[in-house]
Amino acid sequence: MVGEVETESVALTSRRPVKERAGTDARIVKAALEILRLHGPNRVTVEAVAALSGVAKTTIYRRYANREEILDAALHSQVASPCVPDGLCVYDRVKWTLELIRRGLSNEVGMGSVGALLTDQEPEFTESIREIINARSEVVAAVLRTAIESGAIRKDIDVDTAVSMLVGAYLGAYLRHGEVGESWADEVVHIVCPELEPDTKGQ
Repeated sequence: MVGEVETESVALTSRRPVKERAGTDARIVKAALEILRLHGPNRVTVEAVAALSGVAKTTIYRRYANREEILDAALHSQVASPCVPDGLCVYDRVKWTLELIRRGLSNEVGMGSVGALLTDQEPEFTESIREIINARSEVVAAVLRTAIESGAIRKDIDVDTAVSMLVGAYLGAYLRHGEVGESWADEVVHIVCPELEPDTKGQ
């Protein structure tokens, strides 16, 4: 009986550091992403991440050798492409992908990183940032291709050009107004795919 209690205690003790480490790692990556979003990759330093996350620099250095490894971890966490929700009509699928662009540029990559990408401030991370944007863009492209194949939108649309225009539409709205309005996605869908109509059933 005593042996079982001791074994259980050891198991709990061994699991606790794993959970604590995962929580600490998440705080580090979250802080790095926040700095990246607001200020770009050149401002992601061990000192800045420590100050924002509340994790000691010595703890960070036990996990990451330098700021480059922190940036790699932060950028890698954003690469996966999200899936379009099931059950959406074509209009709402296109609109959802536009919101995906909005989230990607404003919340995940951030305008700070977009600026760094345009000026090539951190060449070693340019491709990583572009990979995140392109992962989101490919979701948009896949939705447009499906819409073309189904006959929902005209077949002469060049998908790559259309995706570039959609990404540019967000950047243009942000640069001109400093923010992107709630009606932005609907307005862009109407311009790029005027033949689509929202599903008003049940509304």
